[in-house]
Amino acid sequence: MNLLPRPWVPPYAPDMLAMYQRDGHWNTVTDIDSLSDLCLDHNNLVWAEVDTNDIPDGLLPKLAEEFSLHELAVEDAVHARQRPKLERYPNHLFVVFQQLNEEDDQLEASQIACFIGDRWIFALHSGADRSLAEARRRWNEDEMEVTDGALSLLHTLLDVVVDDYQGVADRLEATTEDLEEIALATFNAPIQRQVYQVKQHLARLRRYALPASRVLDPLLDHVETASDETRHYFRDISDHLSRISEQVRQLDDLIQAVLDLVRGEQSNALNEVTKKLTSWAAIIAVPTFIASVYGMNLHLLPDGPDIINFYFVLGMMGGAAGWLYFVFKKKHWL
Repeated sequence: MNLLPRPWVPPYAPDMLAMYQRDGHWNTVTDIDSLSDLCLDHNNLVWAEVDTNDIPDGLLPKLAEEFSLHELAVEDAVHARQRPKLERYPNHLFVVFQQLNEEDDQLEASQIACFIGDRWIFALHSGADRSLAEARRRWNEDEMEVTDGALSLLHTLLDVVVDDYQGVADRLEATTEDLEEIALATFNAPIQRQVYQVKQHLARLRRYALPASRVLDPLLDHVETASDETRHYFRDISDHLSRISEQVRQLDDLIQAVLDLVRGEQSNALNEVTKKLTSWAAIIAVPTFIASVYGMNLHLLPDGPDIINFYFVLGMMGGAAGWLYFVFKKKHWL
């Protein structure tokens, strides 16, 4: 939800938002041609954003010209499948990171590509409205005095995204603990689908959250001239990412342990069935063997004195079957 006051959408670009801060207050930009002049005034701090899913024709080349954006960076910003990264160009930095969205029980990434100058940021995103709206809300709510230009805005945006990663990690941790309790309490619980879903979410979180350190580590080197307060803020985000990385590794180990537990229970259940089948097969096999040998050498029901042999064979078959049943029962195979 956009908590900034209306109107924020300028008339020249229905899908673009542009604003600038001066003396701690945000103002709407109403003319795209004025962006260059606003950026040149060091008393201003300029923010502009466009959703690449609905970008108007001709707007991106115009913005690339206004902000003097490198063509390779623009190409990477438009193709929303980039890894988290930071690249330096002569007149701006190019930073890419992702917002994670939970859609249809899946984690889907929405790319945010930021072009960063001394006093301006231009963001191209692919449906990352939630993070951008929250960042604007914080800027507008705090009415902060920006001491380090665009770096202060970037810090807020990165902080919003990393907080979002933390929320995803916490939800996965709660789900993992619930699955662990179910696996321990319920024999052969049907939770394989949920376990694999958690592992899939962890893999997606690891893919986008952990490499974000590639952005922060070189960025910390870049902000050597920034104020100590701003550097502390960026270090705090870096520490937060480190905690998330450790949490993801621990959750991966835990969910793998839950999966091993489920597989172990399935294997034990299969072993129990196998032992019972083996026991009954042995109980049946011995009398069958005796009967087959007897049947090949004697009549089924002999006459005269040989009738004793018939009852002897029956007794042997029954005794062997009973003895085997007793042995397997004692071993808890039956």
